[in-house]
Amino acid sequence: MLLNAPKSDGKNSRLKFIAAALILPAFVVLTVISVTLGGKPKDISFPNPNKAIQLVVPFAKGGKTDIMFRRLAENMKANGTNVEVLNIPEDGGVAGIEYVLSEKADGYTVLASTAATITATLSGKTEGYKKLVMVAGLNEDPFMLVTKKNRFGSFEDFLEHSRTNEINIVTAGNGTLGYKITEKLLQKLAPTSKCRILETNGGTSEMDAVISGAADLGVITQFEAISNPSIKPLVILTDGHSQTPLFRDIPTIREEGFPLDILGSAFCSVMVRSDVNPNILVALESIVEAAYYSEDFQRFQDNYALIKLFLPLNQGSELFEEFIKKYSD
Repeated sequence: MLLNAPKSDGKNSRLKFIAAALILPAFVVLTVISVTLGGKPKDISFPNPNKAIQLVVPFAKGGKTDIMFRRLAENMKANGTNVEVLNIPEDGGVAGIEYVLSEKADGYTVLASTAATITATLSGKTEGYKKLVMVAGLNEDPFMLVTKKNRFGSFEDFLEHSRTNEINIVTAGNGTLGYKITEKLLQKLAPTSKCRILETNGGTSEMDAVISGAADLGVITQFEAISNPSIKPLVILTDGHSQTPLFRDIPTIREEGFPLDILGSAFCSVMVRSDVNPNILVALESIVEAAYYSEDFQRFQDNYALIKLFLPLNQGSELFEEFIKKYSD
């Protein structure tokens, strides 16, 4: 776990208003919903076991977001839900968000939502969260400034080198949270450091650029740093220390004298169009919750030191508004 968060059994969060989650049956496959059509009540089933729910990942296959949501989907399948993962990685997440907004509001197209949903909306690239509703919050993942092993020994070593040499820092595309954090960092380092931003399309591109030497540094999440032993974190871009043994001694950016005053972690959730039938939303929440609290997905989050933050359907709006405000700063 990270950011000095209390030890979690998967049912707590850093906000007091989040209640312990309801323990669900092992299999959540089918929910019968009573709706009124033409003045007469009619029972319909959701989801239809013969129709797959599309879980749209708006980033490339093999990246952090894809890996995590595919693991969630595997546990949804294990519980009997027919679900398929669809990657739409173009335009820093915008293409995937737009695809979800363009599909029918029937609950069969859901978004693997990240901070990009907020930042892309704030930048005017999409209507994004204005037309979406959060089915369930999942977790947070802090950003780190990393380099290839043996490139820089420490954050101070990088600073000293940057005073006389141009440094390339790679991150995801303009409008993403990683880009906003990198911009804030460069503003703090100027004018004594010679740094510039290199953009990628997400996925594994940032790590590849750092490892190959195309970039001197990268701004990636801790999940991605843990996944690659060739990466060396120099500083964590939040105010709290990592509590995973691998990175426990990595200093925070505030300790290094450059507080960024921006939320330095990525929040992940499952979202759908806001005009989806409320009863279908409840059914989707139950499906996600059962997969989330599976032993496998809990262990997966622990292995990657993700900050567990499950938010049921009726408890997520307040925190989501907080994230919007912090990402706008």
